[in-house]
Amino acid sequence: MAQKKMGLSNKILIGMLLGAIAGLIVGPQISVISVVGDIFLRLLRMAVVPLIFANVVLAVASMGDLRRLGKIGIQMGVLFMATSFIAAAIGLLTALVLKPGQGFVMTDVSEVATAAAPSVQQVLLGFFPVNIMQSFSEGNMLQVITFAIFSGIAILLLKEEDQKKMLGGVSIVSRFLMKVLHFVMGFTPYGVFALMANTTGKYGAQVFGPLGKFIICIYVGLLLHAFVIYGGLYTLSTRKSVFNFYKKISPVWTTSFATCSTAATLPVSLRVCEEELGVKKDIAGFTIPVGATMNMDGNALWYGVVAIFVGQVIGMSMSISQMLIAIIVGVLMTLGSPGIPGGIFVATTIFLTTMGLPIEFVGLLAGIFRIMDMGITTVNVVGSVVVASSLDAIERKSEAREAKKLSA
Repeated sequence: MAQKKMGLSNKILIGMLLGAIAGLIVGPQISVISVVGDIFLRLLRMAVVPLIFANVVLAVASMGDLRRLGKIGIQMGVLFMATSFIAAAIGLLTALVLKPGQGFVMTDVSEVATAAAPSVQQVLLGFFPVNIMQSFSEGNMLQVITFAIFSGIAILLLKEEDQKKMLGGVSIVSRFLMKVLHFVMGFTPYGVFALMANTTGKYGAQVFGPLGKFIICIYVGLLLHAFVIYGGLYTLSTRKSVFNFYKKISPVWTTSFATCSTAATLPVSLRVCEEELGVKKDIAGFTIPVGATMNMDGNALWYGVVAIFVGQVIGMSMSISQMLIAIIVGVLMTLGSPGIPGGIFVATTIFLTTMGLPIEFVGLLAGIFRIMDMGITTVNVVGSVVVASSLDAIERKSEAREAKKLSA
């Protein structure tokens, strides 16, 4: 009897565990192999932007009509926003219970430059490209997705013959890019080993330092959100086993946790949605790329914990109204941060400034963010997969009802 070949997800898990052990044993000196992880991430990212463009164009054009596109788009937006608000609230509540800032003494703080919050006009303008080639070269995903949506709509408005030609060409490009990324994914266990070894080698001892309670608080909140909220949403919408779901998406868990990159995990998420979960290609192709830039529940939870942590350190007790403001501002920051240079650190500075809290804490937290970013990115990615599965289930139920009405 032939021996069963080990799956990629198991290889990734083994690479991640061995990397963590190697990093703890060797220590900071293991950073010499970090170049292997960096090369792996670059290989993954090199084709992600055109893949996202091609998949969103195909997804939108395959919707068949604009009404279906609008319906799915609204449902997706509602689910993304709802889970983000819940995540921010969980962050606040977890910090209130675990008290990560209690007894913490502020020392060794790096100077942080102040930053102004982007206006509503700036956030909205950030969605629309002036030069699409510049957006592609800069990897501005919001603008690339906007252009892809308009391109998909334009294909829908073409003559049927031209539609087929355009869809055929874009479909070939999508399959070609997936083949490139599929080849790169074969190196994932080695890239993951290097990334995990570098992370644990650099930060291992600091996890048990004075900020250990803050890190634990973040992970407790992330686990609650991933298993209680996402698990509940998946079960309610699909009526399927959530345990089987978590097992099927194991490649998504391991890849996102090790790479800390939503973009790098995108091809894995698309494959798992279509092949393992049976999500319709157009729904997965629309939801997963959009979720990569707009669904940031892990970030929202981070802001909730940071608000309470900083308040506890400086001895400020937050009122209910201040907590509600923190939740709203945190969610708004997740929407605006993709367009802010400097990512979550600049966004956190803006968040603290808006809340009237000292920004000096950003420099302190930046030093250990990589440890938490593994969990934050994983929750962001898994959230998009859960929403895609839920939208697919909702549409299938709607189609079944329509078919029942027609046959009656």
